[in-house]
Amino acid sequence: MTFMSQTAFADHIGVNRSHVTQLKNADRLVMEDGKVNVEASIQRIAETKDPSKEGVTKRHEQERERKEQDAGKESSAVSGSGSRYQSAKARREEANAELTEIDLKTRRGQLLVADEARACVADGDTIIRNRLESLPDILAPQLAAETDEQKIRSMLMDHIESLLGDLSRSFLHLSKVEKT
Repeated sequence: MTFMSQTAFADHIGVNRSHVTQLKNADRLVMEDGKVNVEASIQRIAETKDPSKEGVTKRHEQERERKEQDAGKESSAVSGSGSRYQSAKARREEANAELTEIDLKTRRGQLLVADEARACVADGDTIIRNRLESLPDILAPQLAAETDEQKIRSMLMDHIESLLGDLSRSFLHLSKVEKT
C-alpha cells in the first residue's frame, strides 16, 4: 500500500489540488491517518465515476497532452539548436536551399509550373474531346461504304494516330515553353 499527501496524490493522478479536495468531500478517496491510500482511492474513483463526464475527461486529457507536447517542442527547439535565433536561421537556410533546388529543377525542365501544366492538360482534353466528337461525322460515310475489315481497321487507326499525334504535340509545346 502506498500513501501520499493530497498534493502528491493530485500530482500523481494529474489533476489540481482542488479536484482532490472535491474527491475527498464526495467520499471518493480512501484516507488513513490524513494520507491518501493511492491504490484504494484510484479504484474507488474508477468505481464511482459518472459515465456522462467521460467526454469532459477525455477533452481534459487531450488538452494536457497537447500542452506537454508544445512544452517539449519549445524546450527541444531552444536546447537543441542553442537558441531561437540559431533555430530560425537554420530554418531560413533550409527554406532557401529548397527554393534554390526548385528553381534549378524548373530550369532543367524537371518541374513544371502548375498553372501552365493545367492549361496544357486542359488543351489536350479539348483536342481529344473535339476530335472524338467529330469521328462519327468523318468516318461514318467512309466506313459505311467499306466492306473490307482490314481497311476499316486501317482507317480507324489512322484517325486515332492523328489524334494522338496532335495531343503529343500539345504536350511537347508545354515542355518547350518551360525550358525557355
